[in-house]
Amino acid sequence: MTLNPVFWIRKLFATCLLTGYIPFAPGSIGAAITVILLYFFQDTFHFFLGPEHFLRYWGIIIILIAICFFLTAKAKEVFGKEDPPQVTFDEFVGQFITFFMVPLSIRTLVLGFALFRFFDIVKPFPVHVMEEMEGGVGVTMDDVAAGVLANITLIAILGTFNWIMGML
Repeated sequence: MTLNPVFWIRKLFATCLLTGYIPFAPGSIGAAITVILLYFFQDTFHFFLGPEHFLRYWGIIIILIAICFFLTAKAKEVFGKEDPPQVTFDEFVGQFITFFMVPLSIRTLVLGFALFRFFDIVKPFPVHVMEEMEGGVGVTMDDVAAGVLANITLIAILGTFNWIMGML
């Protein structure tokens, strides 16, 4: 057992306050926690969630990615595996990216959650390529790529839906 505080900080925050230790589907739990937080705090965080604040939103995303790189850089030393299932902060970041420029509602949150989990589990190109990167970069970037794909798909679905509804 190590007494190094950085070890314990990495362990605590990489697992999203130990929720990564939930024995079933920790990645889905981490993504769901993000969706729940976005839903309940969307009014509190309106200063960067709206489309008019896209630069702030991306600033937060870049900070979250940097934090995730730090938290997962020594995953093998902290958790014994290069990409351990207990690490869910990367799911938090990827799910957060999913909702960039997307109006939040129950429907968009559920659809965004499903799309992100789909891309994170199936790992189409470029997600699987990102996963093969070394260390914490690979742990983080596959979820970033899944979040980007989910975001693009979600915006396309919403745009198509709005276009069809406008034609009726």
